[in-house]
Amino acid sequence: MRVLNLKLANSKLMMTHLPPFSSDPVKHDHGGDYQITIPISGSPFIEIEKQTRSMNKALRVITSPGEAHFHYTGESESRLLLINLQKEFVDHVASARLQVCHIDTAFRTYGENSSEKLVKIANDIIQTNLLNEVASGKLEELEWALADTLLAIQEGSHSEKWRKEITLNDHPLIKNVLSFIHEHYASELSLEELAKASRLSKYHFIRTFKEAAGCTPGQYVTKVRLERAIDLLRTTGLDITTIGFAVGFGSLTTFERSFKKGYGCSVSHYRKSL
Repeated sequence: MRVLNLKLANSKLMMTHLPPFSSDPVKHDHGGDYQITIPISGSPFIEIEKQTRSMNKALRVITSPGEAHFHYTGESESRLLLINLQKEFVDHVASARLQVCHIDTAFRTYGENSSEKLVKIANDIIQTNLLNEVASGKLEELEWALADTLLAIQEGSHSEKWRKEITLNDHPLIKNVLSFIHEHYASELSLEELAKASRLSKYHFIRTFKEAAGCTPGQYVTKVRLERAIDLLRTTGLDITTIGFAVGFGSLTTFERSFKKGYGCSVSHYRKSL
């Protein structure tokens, strides 16, 4: 039984509950997608091209595009987190990281190191989608993080080059982005716009920005907007809704939630305390 089915631009997240002695409806593949199977509970089985393997929380399984498979259970029920990533997107992220024109990725089927990072990013995507907090390219950042994490933890054709990749530090072009954000914080800022201002690929922009600023681009945009909101709360008589929209938040709910997360109190409580 499918208990979650969330489709994004480059990925898809599903949570499947399998009662005892049950299975996927039919053997299937996922077209041009990689599918990552992560057991959350129970000890399910997976059959891939007539080979069967028992799974547990310590085993991650990657099925490649066009690879037929199905999941099933024995005496105990199971819950599976299924993450689909378009191969074309994964190839693009790998190429951007390694600064080459194109990489044709291919992964080993089984991974026995921790899948905790993938599960955490998947949870962040679900929460972001439920709260409708999609400003500043947050969902796109998280999709890139999914692909990046898969490339980092799963051995494959890219691994040797990946381990040799040199991280950029203190890139001066990030200063251009900071200036751009401070000038245009009230506008709807996309990840593509910010990356363009840095003159870096999206992948390198996200990584380099976080190293330079200590947070993601989306988090920094929110920080600047909240700082400006504080100024308006202190120096004007504008109502809270007007201030929220004036500093770039797409809704009053998002403004209030971000404010409480950043300052530990509601906007109205803060204003009353002035």
